[in-house]
Amino acid sequence: MTKARDISKLLSTANGKIAGENLDVSFENITDTGTEGTRVATGTTAQRGSTTGQLRFNSTTGLAEYYTGTAFKSIDTPPTVTSLDVTEVDSNAVGNQTIVITGGNFQSGATVTFIGANGTNITPSTVTLDSESQITTVTPKSSFLNAQEPYGVKVENLTGLSTTLASQINVDTAPSWQTASGTLATINADATGTHATVSATDPDGDTVVYSETGGSVLSGQNLTLNSSSGTISGDPTDVANQTTLNFTLRATANTKTADRAFNIIINPIPDGSTFARAIPVSQDANVINAVLSKNGETNGSVTEGVYFVQTVGSDTNTYTYPIVLRNISSNTWMCVSKNFIPHAYKNGDSVNSNDHPLSYGLMDASNNALSGLNSNMGASASNGTASLGNLHMRVAVDSFSGTWSTQLGVYDRAQNFYTRNHGTGLRLKLSQAQAYDDNNYDLNSAMFYSMSGVGTRYFVFKGYTTDEDDDTGILSMTGNTSTSHDNFNEPNEWEGITWWRDGNNNWINLNQDQYLDGTSAYASAGASSQWGRLSIWIR
Repeated sequence: MTKARDISKLLSTANGKIAGENLDVSFENITDTGTEGTRVATGTTAQRGSTTGQLRFNSTTGLAEYYTGTAFKSIDTPPTVTSLDVTEVDSNAVGNQTIVITGGNFQSGATVTFIGANGTNITPSTVTLDSESQITTVTPKSSFLNAQEPYGVKVENLTGLSTTLASQINVDTAPSWQTASGTLATINADATGTHATVSATDPDGDTVVYSETGGSVLSGQNLTLNSSSGTISGDPTDVANQTTLNFTLRATANTKTADRAFNIIINPIPDGSTFARAIPVSQDANVINAVLSKNGETNGSVTEGVYFVQTVGSDTNTYTYPIVLRNISSNTWMCVSKNFIPHAYKNGDSVNSNDHPLSYGLMDASNNALSGLNSNMGASASNGTASLGNLHMRVAVDSFSGTWSTQLGVYDRAQNFYTRNHGTGLRLKLSQAQAYDDNNYDLNSAMFYSMSGVGTRYFVFKGYTTDEDDDTGILSMTGNTSTSHDNFNEPNEWEGITWWRDGNNNWINLNQDQYLDGTSAYASAGASSQWGRLSIWIR
């Protein structure tokens, strides 16, 4: 075949292409001197060949690829991550955390992983490709663990190419209050020192700082919150009535905060001047000494008058009521009874006197001390009117506890003052005498207790004689110890009496105001007709 014939054969194809079997050539160190690029084979993933070293453009993935003999490798640039819009997550907070990732070459189908410091990774609930340079992820906040901080972020395209930006997300949870909301303390306006301590802890171990938020209630009341220890202290500003301070405290750890509402109740200074300012007396404590101490006074020089106290009673209940204090013979005494025992109804409140648990004849239904009261309970002037509170008075001795009262003092109807050192059993004897429904009576000659003072006098706590009928005297004074028939069946046979009975006569009907003002059948004319008048004191 001539050369011309050979060329003709090479080109003689139906499609204008040289048939492969007509070529027997090799290419080595090919140089493409053009500027537009060298075109390689293009096809879908399904059209891939199987020859090692094949180079092609995959029209399915849109990437050039080559075959290693075992797998096709895409030729691509990995994604880049430059920043995250969230670098701190509160894992204790409810809900999800949205994190926006900024970078480049983010491709459809890209995955995101938050990589924990110790290998505990988090896969977001959703990954949204916003653009080639932005991905938005949503992840439960509780998925981030403090022990795994700081978290890095990894973005991986479908090509398998990925990039990781390390140490991007810290876990910082808000502090948790350990102190329950509500009342922290109830204090008096003259209280000093530390009144309450609040506490909050931080799961991250960060230092907790305390502050008041939303106002300045504490400092406005002269109270100080220690920002480090959480203590609230100081001498609060005086208040006229019970005042509740409502405030909100904030616990801050790093940048996280937690707020909680609290209150402190401030009572007026307990000087005993009103019911609201009752002087507290602890169990078994001396009531007189408590009043003296609170007002800075000493025995024998108290400012005489009516004081409200709050005591722990013999039944361990707490009672608030008024008392009367008076200086007698260089000592301060407390009055527990005046004149006939109060049998009338207290200001129409339908509470019978012998049922009343607190003082009687000293305060009205609004817990106010009755007007006209004075400390001169033994003087005749104190019986000048027939109004309840001036004529009658009683403090139930079961309202206080302890054996501190050992001395008994009594003004008889002639205004003479008598005393007796009865010892620690005094309160019990008075309690038995005020309990009209028991049987703790002293019988006949055993009912007379000698008193010191002008002349010979005896005190009867609760006794009766049994000659023919039962003549009864309770909390009474007498100069007579004879128990013969009817020696104690009339009020004029006593030197002062708080209750008496002739035989089975009803005591409520007999012991009435008429026996104090001389209008009864038992009374005679003159000042001495005020048979029942006497007052009983203790210290």
